[in-house]
Amino acid sequence: MDRAVCGKIVFPRRLVRMTVTLEDIAQTRNLLVVSDFDGTIAGFSKDPYQVPINQKSLKAVKDMSQYANTDVVILSGRHLEGLKKVLDLGTYPVTLVGSHGSEDSSRPWHITPVEEERLARIHEELEAIIDGIEGAYVEVKPFHRVLHFIRVSDPELIRGIKEKAEHVDTSGLKVTQGKNIVEYSVSSTTKGSWLADYVRRTEPTGVIFIGDDTTDEHGFEALVDDPRALTIKVGPGDTSAKTRVDSVDDVGICLEKLAYLRMQHLENERLGH
Repeated sequence: MDRAVCGKIVFPRRLVRMTVTLEDIAQTRNLLVVSDFDGTIAGFSKDPYQVPINQKSLKAVKDMSQYANTDVVILSGRHLEGLKKVLDLGTYPVTLVGSHGSEDSSRPWHITPVEEERLARIHEELEAIIDGIEGAYVEVKPFHRVLHFIRVSDPELIRGIKEKAEHVDTSGLKVTQGKNIVEYSVSSTTKGSWLADYVRRTEPTGVIFIGDDTTDEHGFEALVDDPRALTIKVGPGDTSAKTRVDSVDDVGICLEKLAYLRMQHLENERLGH
């Protein structure tokens, strides 16, 4: 494996020559920075609203959002209001996109009565599965119902929840397996389809996308053949990302470095260097 200087970022040997670097991305004319939230710039917690946010990542995100020709987006699986609750960015011009791209404040989409009824039915089925199981719960999002079991400590109970979840009626729904969750959605939007559409609309000359979960793979796949894009997988597991880092802390190092390189490049341009 070949390594680049950015925490513990790893470039598979077969991809070294085709992968843009942080330096390349920082010097592009119009930069798009997109990051997942949980597991990427924030760690995990049994309380979803008390997650540890990496302060290097947070500062870098805020700083870059104020740079010229630099567009910063947090693209999360959380619903938009929940994301705003846990990530208070004040007046910094960071675009927040929730529900894997279904909730985009710049392009609102409203749920239909039929979709509401379908979500209500799956909600009832999921509640029946976890009835009496301490720690398991169903999260309500505008376009999703999410079965959570991160707080369940008994492996046998978790196995039972997963098995029963496989037999619920999922007609008309998109089902996504994640870390300690199963998500059911009436929206077909994925992080990949949102990214592809946003890149098409905004036409950046360089893109970086960072994520850790199975839902982020849609984003990696959407950008896998894009020569403008640097995609980074956080943690272990098979991935379509072009590069990999080990942890949330390494993401902080990467974003901190990117923010510095971008600032340096923009300042050199301003001074005519």
